[in-house]
Amino acid sequence: MFNFKKYNISLPSEYYKAVKIGAPIFPILFEFENGLRLAINNFLSSIYGNDWWEIKLKSRYFDAYKYVADQKAKRDKMPWIGDSSRTTLIPLHSVTIGHLEQIVIKFQSECIPQLFPTIQFFTGHMEIVKRVRNMYSHMYPCIDKEDIEDAISEIKIISKHIKNKI
Repeated sequence: MFNFKKYNISLPSEYYKAVKIGAPIFPILFEFENGLRLAINNFLSSIYGNDWWEIKLKSRYFDAYKYVADQKAKRDKMPWIGDSSRTTLIPLHSVTIGHLEQIVIKFQSECIPQLFPTIQFFTGHMEIVKRVRNMYSHMYPCIDKEDIEDAISEIKIISKHIKNKI
């Protein structure tokens, strides 16, 4: 566990409680978000080819395309951030979880029912995942155990559909 006192950080106790409550979900979110990124990338690459990002996403969802271009420009100024010996970055590594949801919405004619049964199924489950993910990532001290349990439950449901698509 991180030693806050060593760094002279002084927060009210409810913040430290939120850290303990939220800690178990971080690896689950990491695996889920990256799995969703790879599943979407692999699925759309199987339809449009490896350059689907340039061919299709640029015209269908320019905001995400521009967001990734801006992120890349920032990374290029810091060459120590980027590809590693373990993995190559793909554009979807730079998008937010909200962008991922919107990509499925923008490509719903391709993704439904091949990835998810209905768009409402996907967005309904994602709503809770996004809410808890953002609560945890932005360290809202009001996060509670039920929030974490709800998000894990929703991640399990969505993951069943992308499990074999990575």
